[in-house]
Amino acid sequence: MGKIPEYTIEKIKDANDIVDVVSAYLPLKRKGANYWARCPFHDEKTASFSVSPSKQIYHCFGCGVGGNVLNFVMEYEKLSFGEAVKMLAERANIPLEFEQVSPREQSDTGKLRGMHMRAIDIYHETLYSASGKAALDYLHSRGISDETIRAFKLGYAPETWDFLVSRLAGSYSGELIFLSGLAVRSEKDNRLFDRFRERVMFPVYDDRGNPAGFGGRLMKENAKDAKYLNSPETPIYNKRRILYGLNVTREMIRREKKALIVEGYMDFLQLYQHGFVNVVAGSGTAFTREHAQLLRRFADEAVLCYDGDEAGQKATLRTAFSVAAYKLDCRVLRLPQDEDPDSYLRKEGAEAFFRLEAEALPLMEFLRAYYQPSGMSIRQKSDAVGQLLEEIRSFPDPVYREMFTREIAKLFKIDEITLLRQLNRQSSRSQSAEKNVFTGEKPKHFKTQGEAAEYFLLQLLVNASLPVRKAGLRYLSPVLYRHPFLKQVLDALLEVLNTNISIPSGHIPDKIADPKCKQFIIQLLMEEQNGIDEEKLFIDSLKQLELQNLKLEYDRLTRELADASSAEIPLIVKKQMENREARKKLDIRYNKDIFLEVET
Repeated sequence: MGKIPEYTIEKIKDANDIVDVVSAYLPLKRKGANYWARCPFHDEKTASFSVSPSKQIYHCFGCGVGGNVLNFVMEYEKLSFGEAVKMLAERANIPLEFEQVSPREQSDTGKLRGMHMRAIDIYHETLYSASGKAALDYLHSRGISDETIRAFKLGYAPETWDFLVSRLAGSYSGELIFLSGLAVRSEKDNRLFDRFRERVMFPVYDDRGNPAGFGGRLMKENAKDAKYLNSPETPIYNKRRILYGLNVTREMIRREKKALIVEGYMDFLQLYQHGFVNVVAGSGTAFTREHAQLLRRFADEAVLCYDGDEAGQKATLRTAFSVAAYKLDCRVLRLPQDEDPDSYLRKEGAEAFFRLEAEALPLMEFLRAYYQPSGMSIRQKSDAVGQLLEEIRSFPDPVYREMFTREIAKLFKIDEITLLRQLNRQSSRSQSAEKNVFTGEKPKHFKTQGEAAEYFLLQLLVNASLPVRKAGLRYLSPVLYRHPFLKQVLDALLEVLNTNISIPSGHIPDKIADPKCKQFIIQLLMEEQNGIDEEKLFIDSLKQLELQNLKLEYDRLTRELADASSAEIPLIVKKQMENREARKKLDIRYNKDIFLEVET
């Protein structure tokens, strides 16, 4: 990824409204001036993640993350800065020109992607070598054509312990190879050896076509090793946010507004080569709500195509609720009990599968067939409905949640009002907690009134009007601050404002180099100040700050007085008197006139 001019980056940020971008990933709810959601970067039950449309920034009051639209895309999608810029540029149809950078200038993310591209090529070449013959024969025996093998760059990892590591070591450090997940360390001597050995290899890409990881399958099952082995979580591979094959099928899914969802790599490949080119599969994990969020960007409907056995039907049920939570219309394709999509297609062909897809059951019909309520006992019905309500309770859209609950009531022949009351009882604790999240000013615990004044003055510098900012530049200095970190933040803020006093609030964090100061300033920006008299708060805080320093100075003089000589006492007492007079004059010195002073 090359270098991009600063003015182009600003143009890209301006063209991508942060609320529009974030809402493609999270269900946002407006409360006051900002939008709120559950934070995607840490586990939480209440919405402490806030997005400001006016300042074009976000901040989580729970875990502290925050930034602008570029920061969000980088963090959520696990992208480098350049990759996030490119993605948002494409979204806004802004052309980019890149300058070439040396390998040393590349980010770790770029190096990890390059390493995976190299590994894909190595494994693919090996599959078509003499040592890969058994693996190639295995794929052919499973009905996978050479055209499909080459299209998806399938490969083979030999049994050798350091086959891949030895080939990567000349270009990448051992630490980076370990970080990539392609290698593991020996507990004995800390040496690196290949994670994948004697396996057919399935390269995994994110939805934009960047290499992210691998799935490796044994050709012969044994009790010692798992049939499938997947890459671990790495800076470029988050299995809960990657769907296998989406990089290839996303445009067809977008065109048809429909996606077929299967469980495994082989299922995906069989469907794809039989002409079902709007298919995706999980990658190293069961289908998650993060997957549903991703798929919702391209499709309105999902058809679940899981194994016909009991385990497959349970997986179908789990996936159905993940899909339904994000308002994808869901249908379920039902296979014979002993079949999976791979085996059924090889036996019956594409036409038979197409007929099954056309006959796929709407979700409520599948639930009727799965539970068979008419044959259930009262206790079984109660247990089943309780489990279903637990799934429905976490649906982000309250209207959709209620509508779905009404359908469950019809299915089990239960009074709708009774079921809705039960849903509300289950949700009451969560809803009560949500009322107490940070929808306004964050609760603060200050050790002294002076520390509180330091905080409020910082808050005013980033959020207040231009006259207050100008007064801040005239009257504030780090030497007035006692709290070490707040002093550091003030120093950074004054440097930015002295350069550009009129800088928009939301742009200030971009100018702060220190990460801790930057996140703190984002927090200040996100704290709502509705109804605050900015000028009064500035004056009161400034007076409190001066009072704190005068009192500290008076205490110091008192300590000096205890050890002073008779000749020094009159001077110290005089200074104490001047100190008391200065405190009395604070109201005269600091009033509304300080905002009328002309800057020279």
